Amino acid sequence: MQRLTKLLVFFLVLLIWLLPDLILASGLKEVTSQKNVYVTEWSKLKHRAELGDPEALFVLGNFYFEPPRGSGFRQNHKKAAEYYFQASLRDYAAAQYNVALMLHQGLGFKKNPVESFVWFYFASINKSPVAKHINNKTAVIVAQLREELPAEQIARAERQIQDYQNIINTKRYRDAKMPEQ
Repeated sequence: MQRLTKLLVFFLVLLIWLLPDLILASGLKEVTSQKNVYVTEWSKLKHRAELGDPEALFVLGNFYFEPPRGSGFRQNHKKAAEYYFQASLRDYAAAQYNVALMLHQGLGFKKNPVESFVWFYFASINKSPVAKHINNKTAVIVAQLREELPAEQIARAERQIQDYQNIINTKRYRDAKMPEQ
């Protein structure tokens, strides 16, 4: 009996001694099997944007449009325009509104009233529940631009709306041509 007790104590001590190594080894296996290792929140955000997450694209656009103080970012309207445009194609209402404003004012894009009309239109019809305040604001702008723009430009805008709508519906985002910068 005493021998059996000593043997049990020996195996228990051996198990306690080896257990941390076994746990660490299995944890390392799990960590190294992950495909993406993130160093910072920024890299997580960039990765989500690369995967086409419209919210991440929008947030990156915000970082470049108006960088937070002390962040080390430089304001870059062209880069912001690229991120906003990609988020717009993925039906993100706030990005559609920002693209329309930037096209209207010539920030990050070459000033283009026809493209501006197109993106104000998309922001005005966006079905997102979050977009209600944007819908109301942009519907007024669309009506105003419809009166101000010549018929030929409205016709061109309506063709572009159809082209973009087709890209959005089929999710063929790479087919979209970004407006001139």
